[in-house]
Amino acid sequence: MVSLEEAQKYLLDNSRKMDTEIINICDSHKRVLAEDIHAPFDNPPFNKSPLDGYAVMAEDLENASKENPAIFKVIDKVYAGYVAKEKVTKNTAIRIMTGAPIPDGANCVVRQENTERDGDVVKIFESLKPYDNFCYKAEDFKAGTKILEEGEILDSSRVMSLASLGFDKVKVYKKVRVGIITTGDEIQTPGTALKPGKIYNSNGYFLYTRLIELGADPVIFNLAKDDSQGIQNAMEQAFDKCDILVTTGGVSVGEKDLVKESAKNAGYEILFWKVNIKPGSPMFGAVKDGKLLIGLSGTPVAASTTFELTVRPILSKMINCNEINLKQVKAIAEDEFTKVSGKRRFLRVKIEQKQENRVYIEHAYQSPGQVHTMLNSNAILEVKPKTSIKKGDLIEVIL
Repeated sequence: MVSLEEAQKYLLDNSRKMDTEIINICDSHKRVLAEDIHAPFDNPPFNKSPLDGYAVMAEDLENASKENPAIFKVIDKVYAGYVAKEKVTKNTAIRIMTGAPIPDGANCVVRQENTERDGDVVKIFESLKPYDNFCYKAEDFKAGTKILEEGEILDSSRVMSLASLGFDKVKVYKKVRVGIITTGDEIQTPGTALKPGKIYNSNGYFLYTRLIELGADPVIFNLAKDDSQGIQNAMEQAFDKCDILVTTGGVSVGEKDLVKESAKNAGYEILFWKVNIKPGSPMFGAVKDGKLLIGLSGTPVAASTTFELTVRPILSKMINCNEINLKQVKAIAEDEFTKVSGKRRFLRVKIEQKQENRVYIEHAYQSPGQVHTMLNSNAILEVKPKTSIKKGDLIEVIL
C-alpha cells in the first residue's frame, strides 16, 4: 500500500506532455495555449480620439468659456479608420470621430457638446490642457509585450485578445483522449428498466462529463462484465484509441475483482495497488508503452474522489495547464467531524467562498456509495489519521 503522494508521483512520472496543433481561433474556446503570445505591434497603434469632437491645439483655448468662446476654422474631417489630410495649425480645428487618429499638430480633443458649429467655423466654450481627451499610442501595450502565456485556457476574453492582435490561428495542446471502461455484472445502462440486483452506470457518466469540464476528450467503451477476457479485450481495444485509460470497479480483493489481473494480461506494468486513503483505497496505477491506466473503485464517491486526487493532476501535466490542477484554499469549519479513523480520509464537503471561506461538513453524507453526497458538495476536505475537526478550526480544502 502506497501513500497518496507516492501514487501521484508514480502516475506523474509515467505521464507525458501532449503534442500541439494549430487551429483556427474560432475553434479554440476552452483549449490550452501551447505558446506565449506577444504583441506584434503597439496598441493603440496611433494616438487616437476617445470621443466625437474637434482636434485642436490646447494653447489656442486659453481662457475659452461660454461667455468668451475661442473661434476656429474647420479645415478637415476624420473618421475612425481614416487619416486626416490636413495638419492642425494655430486657430484651426479638424472635426474628429471616436477612435480616429489624432491629426498632426493637435494635442487635445474638445468634446462636441462644448462647441457650436456654423459652416466652416466652430466656437469652443472650454479651455483644455495639452493631451486632454487624448489616447496615447501604445498606452495599452507596446510591441513585444507578453499578452497571453502558455498554459492558459482560452476563454472568450483571451480569444478576443488574439483577434485584436491579428491572429486567426493559435497553437494549442491536443486534447487528452481518455478511455472509460466501467466494469461489473451489476452495472446497467441508463434508459432501460432496472432489473433486480442491478444499478445504473453513474460512474461512467460522471467521468465522461467531468473529463469534458477538465478539457479532455472522453470516450466511453462498452460495459465490461466480470470476466477476465472481456475486460482484457476492452482494454486492448481502448489502448490504441486513447492516451489514458480509466476504469471503475473490480479493483479490490473479491472473487470478481479482475481488473488488475486483466491489465497485466493486456501488457500493462502495475505501478502500485492500494493507496492509504479512505474512500477509494483499492485503486491501482499501471503503464504500457508510455500510456497510463488508472483503476478506480466502483463506488461512486470513492471513484470521484480518487479521480480528483490522481487523474486531475495527470491531465494538468499533460496539457501544461495549472488552471485545472488541484487547488487548495483555507477555510473555517462550520461544524465538526468527530469520527476518528486510523486512515487518512478525504470528505466531500460544501464550501461557501466569501470574505472568510466557510466549510460545512454535515451537508454531505460521507458514505462512499451515496451519489447524493455529490449533489451537496463542491470541495474535498482532508482529515489526517487519528484526528478530528472541531467547529471553528482553520482547515484546508481542495476546490
